[in-house]
Amino acid sequence: MTRPGKRGKTASDPLRPMNLVHPTYVCLDLPEPQASELMALRRRYCQRLRDFPPEVTIAGSSGVGAIRRELHWDRVEPKLARFARESPPLCASFGGVVRFPETDIFCLSMGDPMPFSAIHDRLRHSGISFEDSQFPFFPHCTIRMAGPLTEADISALFSISIPGEFVLGRVSLYQRTPDDRIVKVWSHALTG
Repeated sequence: MTRPGKRGKTASDPLRPMNLVHPTYVCLDLPEPQASELMALRRRYCQRLRDFPPEVTIAGSSGVGAIRRELHWDRVEPKLARFARESPPLCASFGGVVRFPETDIFCLSMGDPMPFSAIHDRLRHSGISFEDSQFPFFPHCTIRMAGPLTEADISALFSISIPGEFVLGRVSLYQRTPDDRIVKVWSHALTG
């Protein structure tokens, strides 16, 4: 677990106090080899997501929104840690490719969305306040968001399949920085 009140250390982002002013999303990190397979698809189909972490968002993009900005980290972190300790790892598989209506956003759905809906509901009732979201909860893993798209690309995207089961055993917080980077700022194993 990342030290409470501190950011996760990376080569480009040294430790500094946690700040919830930036949009902060709660996600489940994809394991290998699925993470690498998804990253290869993103690099092929979407420049914007080339370095976006391979994850399934459980709070931020649908259902509940990002963690409410005016909250204090020292009050949020214990609730997140308790949520992680009480939540078991999820066994999952990918379903088919979905294109969000009237967009060029393509994602992999989850083979069985029910465990994701259950963990989303637990998080929603964890005592943490979230921003509003205009979209109902839909567990997914985004492949592409923007950029040129040909008919051949659309056909290829709809034919994508990443077979096999995997275990999502880690919950992480990601923040969108003012320069549009996405950085991991906290992480904890699911141990329930």
